[in-house]
Amino acid sequence: MNYKGVPPMTPERWIANLIEAAGEIANKDKQERRWLAPNARAWERPEELISVLFDDSNFELFIDEYKSTFVEEQGRAASELRDDMNHYCDTTPEWLDPNEVLADPRWETIRRKASAFVEAFKDKWPTVSTTRDTS
Repeated sequence: MNYKGVPPMTPERWIANLIEAAGEIANKDKQERRWLAPNARAWERPEELISVLFDDSNFELFIDEYKSTFVEEQGRAASELRDDMNHYCDTTPEWLDPNEVLADPRWETIRRKASAFVEAFKDKWPTVSTTRDTS
């Protein structure tokens, strides 16, 4: 497959994807409403939110690629969310029970860290020096 015609992922698009993913992780009301709904879709589960952040949005690669451009609050918010999420994933089963996740105080901590990430980055990153010329 040839990707020559596909433009590179811009920092603006990347952070927008991450902010959206973190916002979904931070959204307790939506999680309670959709994860427990009798008509919940297959993708309305805790594992999916984790997958969107780490796999679809390449959260760890984003941190590695741009950490030198973060202000202190951004670096702390990104690292804490990554570390808490990794610890959570390392200490829970692969398939998560939505009721258990919602009752888990560690998930509440992750929601707060996700909210802090959104606050640290929304409309505050990238700076002019981190954008790349794609022409």
